[in-house]
Amino acid sequence: KNNYFLKKTNKNNLFFNFFDKKQFNEEILIKEKILFIDKLLDEKQQPKTYGNNILDKILLNKFLALPCFFLIMLTIFYLTFFSLGAFLSDLFSSLVQVKLGGVCVNFLKSFCEIDWVIGLVENGIFGGALGLVAFLPQVALLFLFLSIMEDTGYFARVAFIFEDIFRHFGLSGKSVYTLLMGFGCSASAVLTARAQDKKNLRIKTAIITPYMSCSAKLPIYSVLGGAFFGAGNIWVIVLLYLIGVFAALFVSLLLEKFLKTTNNAQFLMEFPPYRIPTIKKVLITTFQNMKMFIVKVFTIFVSMSIIIWCLSSFSFSLEYIPKAGGQSMLEGIGKLFAPVFMPLGFDSWGAVGALISGLVAKEVVVSSIAIFNNVGTSGLKESLSNPNSPVYYTGASALSYLGFCLLYPPCIATISVLKKEIGLKWTLVALGIQLLMAYVVAFLLYNTYLLAENMGLLNMTLILFGVFIVAIAFIHLFSSIKQKKVCKYCGKCKF
Repeated sequence: KNNYFLKKTNKNNLFFNFFDKKQFNEEILIKEKILFIDKLLDEKQQPKTYGNNILDKILLNKFLALPCFFLIMLTIFYLTFFSLGAFLSDLFSSLVQVKLGGVCVNFLKSFCEIDWVIGLVENGIFGGALGLVAFLPQVALLFLFLSIMEDTGYFARVAFIFEDIFRHFGLSGKSVYTLLMGFGCSASAVLTARAQDKKNLRIKTAIITPYMSCSAKLPIYSVLGGAFFGAGNIWVIVLLYLIGVFAALFVSLLLEKFLKTTNNAQFLMEFPPYRIPTIKKVLITTFQNMKMFIVKVFTIFVSMSIIIWCLSSFSFSLEYIPKAGGQSMLEGIGKLFAPVFMPLGFDSWGAVGALISGLVAKEVVVSSIAIFNNVGTSGLKESLSNPNSPVYYTGASALSYLGFCLLYPPCIATISVLKKEIGLKWTLVALGIQLLMAYVVAFLLYNTYLLAENMGLLNMTLILFGVFIVAIAFIHLFSSIKQKKVCKYCGKCKF
């Protein structure tokens, strides 16, 4: 028989042979268990489960945790969309579209006189499809910074920071991982919702994940925001990311009325030690993410850019529009739905057509607008503020358009994953909520911008602050009335 040993917590070690009842003393075993538990619960002797590291005392501080997180994300956005990201993006754009594209088009013109073939190569391929190359540096930088955050051990702390907050919205700590992955790719992030223990919680997490601004929307923010807001575009991007987070939490509360997903189970998580990220591991992770992004996006991007060019260059009678004139197929479709978007500030057929093409892949929105305006990505920003362009915005309509692109239904790949994970019924519910949410938010952004222009930013800020205070007062009043019917001690049991 094997001997089973019980190690005592003091200097002496006692062992008990469980097969020899004479040597086994149950009272001693119980006392040892109680002494061991008391020692664990003694805060003076037992160190805390977290906070030993000096970084934890800062990054997990109840007052500094959220400011530190937002400061880190703001720094990442600045490096991604401005300084380093903008430099690399302009460099790639000039190399691929201006130099390589110009050489190829000139070579083609030397022996080809067919207008639509030249237009396909110049505008459909180099002007639209290969325009994605200009944004690859920004996507790569975002993946690089996310890999560094994960390898340093900070990602686990972020989940811990937001776990208590998300619990109030009927989400568990495991939802944090899915939502954070949503900033990379919504389709792959939805798959991680399988880790949820409860079915309803898995459905809710999958539904709200597309509200996180995925990397495929970065070109839209960079081009439209950079054209109208300049250096202040970083604050617009931060605002869009925050709107996505708040919209997800609001939808989570809304779904809580129908899906009782509130989870009272404890969220257990082991913090990895802080470590300096290894260059090899970070580069491999970034390369794998970029490879998946390019394989998933580039083929769809190229094919859809060519299809969009064909729809915008040919009429329903298959006549080449730049030569024969008339109305293109996509223009006819866009004009059919354009009046619906008039209250949002953008009712041109090109803007609506870009939204339709964005259902296939969000990256196609930028290339579609470039094709409609008959310019490359390098000259796209100037064309957006030109009233004579097919797709034209003002500052207010550009912000409204960005808000709509942020929240309206995701790409087909994400929709197909949603259908597979949560079923057709809940997928249709999710798409309906996203359309409604996108329309309402875009409407509010458009009119708020116009009011700020007419009344001044300071007055508009004071008005919004007043509305916020009044709303808080009403919420507190209704909560007080409701609490009269609830036990004042636990807040849950009713008389």
